[in-house]
Amino acid sequence: MNSDHKDLEKIEDGLSKKLIYRKTEKENTKIIIDFSKDKQEFKNFLDVYEILLKVNISIPKIYEVNQQQYKIYMQDFGNDKFNKIYNEDNLYKLLKLAVDNIIVIQNETNLKNLKNLKEYTFDDLKIELKEFVTYYIPKDKNSNFPTSKFYELWESLFYSQNYNMKNFAHKDFEFVNLFFLKNYESHLQCGIIDFQSAFIGFTGWDLLSLLENPRIDFTKDYNDKLIEYFYDNTSIIENLKTFREQYYILSLARQTRLLGRWKKLLSLNNDNQYLDYLKITKSRTAVTLNNIKNHELRSIYEKYL
Repeated sequence: MNSDHKDLEKIEDGLSKKLIYRKTEKENTKIIIDFSKDKQEFKNFLDVYEILLKVNISIPKIYEVNQQQYKIYMQDFGNDKFNKIYNEDNLYKLLKLAVDNIIVIQNETNLKNLKNLKEYTFDDLKIELKEFVTYYIPKDKNSNFPTSKFYELWESLFYSQNYNMKNFAHKDFEFVNLFFLKNYESHLQCGIIDFQSAFIGFTGWDLLSLLENPRIDFTKDYNDKLIEYFYDNTSIIENLKTFREQYYILSLARQTRLLGRWKKLLSLNNDNQYLDYLKITKSRTAVTLNNIKNHELRSIYEKYL
């Protein structure tokens, strides 16, 4: 296929190193993903693709792989991304559709098929928390921030939960990576992309990525209902109370990292969209803290948020 990008439509993909283009051929369109700037992501994408092919969900079909140029030619899911089409009337329908897909993934993947994925550990969590300490805490207050205590509290909290990190996690299962496919039926109407960062982790990771979305300030009215719905339809060993505790602890960890990430990007790019993301993430973090029992950790957040 022609690798010349001059006549292709470039598709924006946020902060990713990969380049995405739409190529029109007669009446059909294809998506070209160029991973030449991150060859590890190219390998990861193909590894995760093979895992998800065994699951009854909608992912784009791959038409061709160019191993020399690190490009993948694949099915075009169109323009109906969830983040572009949601409104007050269809929000619950889209959220429920997305949760149904997470349930299918959790029920149809097993550990032996995930051998090429990395398992999430506290070391990974600590690296993510460092973004908050490094970029969110103002420099004039950084010397007073209880960094060592902060990490100690998080380590204790993480290990006290006895997480069963043995499940597939897309990592970025949120509206910007989901498409509504009107010509499909049932849960297959949800098209899923951008799965190259998948890892082995907490069974509810993708659920919290979806429901605690930091980029879109939609209502949390349906969260408790959908958390319980997910719990009832998956084989989770822990009781619902324990699962909710685990969910909100990792939700807080994710929001913590993003607070640092948005602050960093805001300083680098001076783009108001990161100011909006920061505002939403702070709001969601404050709500999440209400579900965290560790008062010492909560007090640190309440002081510095």
